[in-house]
Amino acid sequence: MAPTDLGRRRGGTGVALLAARSADQAVLTGRALALPMANLQDSPEQLELVKGVQALIGQAWDESLRRNPPVHVVLRRAVRDLAISGGTVPAGAAVALLVGAANRDPDRFRDPDRFDLHRTATGGLALGPADCPAARVAEFQAECAVNALLTAMPGLRRADAFTLAESGLLTRPPRRLLVRPA
Repeated sequence: MAPTDLGRRRGGTGVALLAARSADQAVLTGRALALPMANLQDSPEQLELVKGVQALIGQAWDESLRRNPPVHVVLRRAVRDLAISGGTVPAGAAVALLVGAANRDPDRFRDPDRFDLHRTATGGLALGPADCPAARVAEFQAECAVNALLTAMPGLRRADAFTLAESGLLTRPPRRLLVRPA
């Protein structure tokens, strides 16, 4: 169904809803773009690696999403009964998936709090499934943005006395990353 069809069928609210969701996703992606730069700034040796091998920018994005996902909690409904951890989640029950905690699971990721461009464990939960076009667009935006910043300002560093702060309950991307050229 086209967005205009949805809008007509629901008195115009469908188009507004789709526009609001797109705007929310754009803001979230924009804020998430600060994450690879912040993580690279905190890991100067890995920042130097990325400057030398720009193909590592995609890995910096993936690792940043694993370590600091912009969405920490995803709310869903169980579509069927699910036996898990000695109990049962009944069909229709509200479920909160703790993405932030899952991405820092020490049973899955060695030294999970460390930012590591060469991490071999995969499967971090981030912006969507591997075949999601929006997730691929966000990844491409991140690669272009980080590449452009590092090319234009190779000595870029975090502003003095600035501490990156994540905020929010469900979504936690930083509101800003203050930097200065060398």
